[in-house]
Amino acid sequence: MQKINNLFKTFREAAILIIFVVFCIIMTIASPYFLTWSNISSTIVGMCSNAFLAIGMTVVLAAGGIDLSVGSVMAMAGSVIGALFSAAGMNIFAAALIGVITGVLVGLVNGLICSKTSIAPMIVTLGTMNVAKGLAMVLTQGTSISLMSAPEAYSVAGQGTVGAIPILIIITLIIAIVFGFLLKKSTSMRKAYYVGSNEQAADYSGINIAKVKIGVYVLSGLLAGIAGILTTSRFSVASPTAGDGAEMTAISAAVIGGASVTGGSGSILGTMLGLLLLSFINNALVLLNVSVYWQEFINGCILLVAVLIDYFSRRKK
Repeated sequence: MQKINNLFKTFREAAILIIFVVFCIIMTIASPYFLTWSNISSTIVGMCSNAFLAIGMTVVLAAGGIDLSVGSVMAMAGSVIGALFSAAGMNIFAAALIGVITGVLVGLVNGLICSKTSIAPMIVTLGTMNVAKGLAMVLTQGTSISLMSAPEAYSVAGQGTVGAIPILIIITLIIAIVFGFLLKKSTSMRKAYYVGSNEQAADYSGINIAKVKIGVYVLSGLLAGIAGILTTSRFSVASPTAGDGAEMTAISAAVIGGASVTGGSGSILGTMLGLLLLSFINNALVLLNVSVYWQEFINGCILLVAVLIDYFSRRKK
């Protein structure tokens, strides 16, 4: 059974890669601007913050949960940084640390409620999503806070380059590789799959279910907090709306990449390929002057198709 699952996962990732390559060939013909380094690098840089959210989402989905709060937590972390630096005059790096801690705390709240009660994770994280979004609005008074006066060292992660390669891409790639390795090889991380596949069996085998659930949500909050830092570093501004809709992008990328909304599956490689495909589809729609309203419609259709593929493939197995 494990070999069959691995084969299916590899096929899914290979299929996404083939679709992506074919899509790029078509877009290269359709637009002379698509296959340029400036377009490619800007598109990949634009997906980096979402990559952190999608990695956390993959782990949460693997454990049978879902986290709708990640986009708002990213915005909240950025707003905390902006408020502490601009209004309180705190050192920007200390403010960034506190921003990440707030993300971890939201993740801890999600994990505690989901592990200690029978409330559906979707409802729990929907509540914390609104709490985080509200806090971001309160801290910023609904307006963006400029961080242009922050030390240049703070903007290096978001705006710096190594040769022609943006540092943000390098950071994201390292994080993806690290978590991809941990999900495959780390015993503690793989427990998320066991819990998501069959919670009762995992409990009988001695796995601490509550600890695993709390751990995956804390990890998701941590990565969302880091995404908040990277977003403020990239734009030199803290916006309370920075994460609007980001949770759906993260879910879509993870599901397209092979994660299941019922738990027990998912890979970081598949998620990153899914996010890459989504990002370049959105980029293509912009290059082709497609209305932003149609972009939302198309993204929704892609997510729906991915969920249906997951449903029918699992039903068949």
